[in-house]
Parts: sequence; structure tokens; C-alpha cells
Amino acid sequence: MASKSGFIEPPELDKRLGMIIYLTRNPPVIGRIKESFEDFYVEEVVDLRIVNGRLDKGYAVYLMEKRCMDTFSAIAKAAKLLDVPASVIGYAGLKDTVAITRQHITVPVRKLKTLIENAEDKKLSLRFIGFSNRELKPGCLIGNKFKIAISLESEESIDRLVNALKELTELSGIPGFYGYQRFGVRRPNTHVVGKLIVKRMWDEAVREIVGHPYPWEPPRSYEARVLFEEGNLQEALEKFPKNLFFERFIVKKLLEGWDSLRILKALPLNLRRLYVSGYQSYLFNLTLSRRLIETDLNPTKILEGDIVKGVRDEDMVKMGSSILYMVAPGVGELFEKLKGDCGRIVKQVMVEENVKPEDFKVDELNVVCKASLREVFMRFKDLSLTVQSSSKPVLSFMLPQGGYATVLLRELLKQDPLKAGFR
Repeated sequence: MASKSGFIEPPELDKRLGMIIYLTRNPPVIGRIKESFEDFYVEEVVDLRIVNGRLDKGYAVYLMEKRCMDTFSAIAKAAKLLDVPASVIGYAGLKDTVAITRQHITVPVRKLKTLIENAEDKKLSLRFIGFSNRELKPGCLIGNKFKIAISLESEESIDRLVNALKELTELSGIPGFYGYQRFGVRRPNTHVVGKLIVKRMWDEAVREIVGHPYPWEPPRSYEARVLFEEGNLQEALEKFPKNLFFERFIVKKLLEGWDSLRILKALPLNLRRLYVSGYQSYLFNLTLSRRLIETDLNPTKILEGDIVKGVRDEDMVKMGSSILYMVAPGVGELFEKLKGDCGRIVKQVMVEENVKPEDFKVDELNVVCKASLREVFMRFKDLSLTVQSSSKPVLSFMLPQGGYATVLLRELLKQDPLKAGFR
């Protein structure tokens, strides 16, 4: 749907996640992704030197391929196959669940009882590729290569897709938005829980995790949340699917008489951080949207107060020889140093949200989220379209660390993410 200004109006879900503008102006392309997990392929690129000689004090490096499986489950499965604790396995980043993905993992040699060359089960395979002196961590990730099959509705759709690709190619990049996976698609509320935690609204945060059914959820989960909202805790507990572990845990503790703050404290620390950082991500998206609107969709325009690395003038930014950063709100010096138009936009969003940087230091839950830098504009590489079938062409490209393939696809398709298969 086009707005009065000629821009395409994003769907409601995008607006909920702070993505209130498109960078491109091409009309919508009617298509879907992930009709099969095999339609979505991801291969990571890491900064890791592999050596052939055995290292008694180093790390064994494996190439891990998973199929329709989340990264945490894959790491747990790999730990069993290699007979090591999951906690010692190093990896550079999380990969899509509904996909075929390839990524590297490292295991301390001293933790291996025997060096296993190859291992696999139904959804996961491991292949030993050598040794390294370095453990894999998130900082080792350079980027990800994608191959994504798009199921198109008609011949007209392929023409629209080609035209959309031309526009995107001219831009050579995408907005640095956090993608749908950061928040959830069928239940897009990670940031909502985070906001409630930041505001110390413990009861409301617990209710948002367990209750508040969203219309896109599976029927059984939806029914369980309705029962919870109605105060039927025991019935809700019996209805919740077993895979909704944390919802079931919270309901059990409420039945035992625990208060909301005690329950939140009992959740894993990484989950508590995920909620609060999710709210940070939402604020960044909203700030970036405002910035794009103010700069007439010029993602490389430098504003007073911007942080630019690798260049001294705006012309060089346009040539792709620099990286332009914006601050994601949080506690710490980065936020305190904000100034100029860049700082004004960020601070205006904070005022509207009625939240302060120090609020992100949640001592009650041992969570501190510092202000951080994120790219305003993420440049892609090797963007191409292979058309063996006009109804299902394959899009290939590489994004840097932190880039979301769904943000690139969002610019092309301009569809409701649920209808377009963004999951």
C-alpha cells in the first residue's frame, strides 16, 4: 500500500518493531521464502587460521551443518556427538532455524577423549577440518553468505523482482535494522518484555511472557495464554506445549506462590539479557527509521555527532570506504557523548519512550546493557539472481556481521512478513 508521499506503507508488524520506512521505493513483489527449509541456505565466513599439524593445547575445528534446527540445540547435539560439555564449544554466531546452515565450531583439544573425524545424526553433521590456536567467538565472524529461493506468484512478480534488485544494487546496501528474528514473528514481543523490565514493571513483564496471546500463534499456545489471562493457571499449565519451557516454568512458580521479581531472577541470565537488549534493538530501529526520514532516505549522509570510521569526508562514505555508526541507547559513555543532530534523534526517541540510559542497568536482575555502536548502512556483496525457474528464482548475497537477510528481503518483497514466510 502506497502512502500519500509515494512511499510504500510497511505492514503493521514492521511498525511494531521500529521499522517504519523502506529505503527503496520499488512496488511490492508477491512471493514467499522458506516454503521448505531447503530453500534457505546460510554459510558463515569467519576469521580463523586453520593449521594441519596437531595442537595439543589448541582447538579442534569442525564444520557443522544443521538442518531445520536452532543453533543452541545444534551445539547441544554436537556436544553429545563429540562427548564434551556444551559449554566448551566455541562458535561465532547464531544461524537461522528454518534453513540449512553451515558454521564452524571449536573444541579444546584437551577436552576431546578422542579426535572424531566425522559425526552425524538426522539433522546435524560434523566434519573435522583442522586445528587452530584460537577459540571461535562472536568477534571472529566476518559475515554470512546466503542462497535463498523465492517462490513467486506470477510472471509479473519476476519482472518486479528484477527491477527491485536493480534499485537495491544501485544503493549497494541495506538499512542496519535488526531483523524480525531479533524480536519474534508469530509472537513479536521480546522487546516488549524488555521495556517492561527496564521500567521495573515485573508483574507486567511476567504476564507478557506467559499471557497476552498474539493472533499468529499456534492454536494450543494461544488457548493456553487465554487460560492464563483468565486466571486459570492449572489449566494453562496443562495446555502449554512442552516446548514452551519457560512459560511452563513461570506458571509452576506462580502456583507455588513466587512473586514476579523472584521468577524473573530465576530465568537464565542470557534470557534476561535477551529481553533487555531486544528493547535496545527496537529503540535503534526506531531511531534509524527517524534518521532515514529526516535525511530523505540517504543512508550515507553524515550528521553532526556521527561516528565514522575509516574516512574523513562524506564523498568517501558514498564510495563505500568507510563505516557510519549510530548509537543504540543504553548506559555508558557512548550515550553520554551523543551530540548534534545524531544525538538529538536518539534522545528524542528516548524521551518519547520515557526511558533513560541508566534504566538499562537493571541491578535487580543482574543485567546491564551498555550503549553500543551499530552500522547505519550495511553493504552487501555478490548480490545476484539465478533464474532456472521463473516461479522460484534463487537470490545470492553476502552480508557483514550483524546483517539480517530478512532486512534485505524486506526491501525487495515489501510483504506482510508472516504471509511472506519470514519465520
